[in-house]
Amino acid sequence: MLSGDLRAALQWEVHRADPVRWVHDNGLLRDKAGRPVRLDEEQQEILAPANRRVILCCHRQYGKSSIASLLCFHQALFHDRSLCLLVSPSLRQSSENFRKVSDALDYLSPKPELAEDNKLTLQFSNGSRIISLPGTQKTVRGFTAPDTIIIDEASEAADELFTALFPMFTSNPKGRLILGSTPKGQRGFFHRLWTEAGHDWLKIMKKASQNPRLDPAILEEARRTLPEWEFRQEYECEFVQS
Repeated sequence: MLSGDLRAALQWEVHRADPVRWVHDNGLLRDKAGRPVRLDEEQQEILAPANRRVILCCHRQYGKSSIASLLCFHQALFHDRSLCLLVSPSLRQSSENFRKVSDALDYLSPKPELAEDNKLTLQFSNGSRIISLPGTQKTVRGFTAPDTIIIDEASEAADELFTALFPMFTSNPKGRLILGSTPKGQRGFFHRLWTEAGHDWLKIMKKASQNPRLDPAILEEARRTLPEWEFRQEYECEFVQS
């Protein structure tokens, strides 16, 4: 029979290698009622460590921010001295993404020891940091060799932001870059990469009509209520010409 310490050490290594197993075993993804839910196939692909460049084109309220937060959390917890940047176009979005990391912390037992915890920065006792930033060129410059960069609502972010962030991987070519967004017209780096990037990028599209978790009645109401072009963009992930 394995001792408690050995069992814990083996589980640590399993969870270190398999972020999906870690999320499921700890119930880290939850619905609005606080009930654990399982990752769908596309969400599992986003978390898979082998996928270093990911573009997620998804409908509103898909849960991309929650998945991005869990990805940063796993990197920081299991890999010492990691630097993870959660970047959003606005301070409000950055604060919301950071709250999702804090919520996930509360589901773990024992809770990881923190060296710093403020409104937009978490520093773990192993030296790892998760920093949530409003996405402007000025706020992101100065960071070196990040292990993970998440750009949330990337279709709303300026091209200059992407230009400032991407060269950071020069010092860490194994770093991961995840772009997640609902489309917003045929412009900007998100649209360009979705249409032009090669197979070194994993491209995932999740339309509302493909999501079994959505109530069809709510989807139909949105179809009746919104202008057609807006419904196609917000729910069916079409890059509508503006």
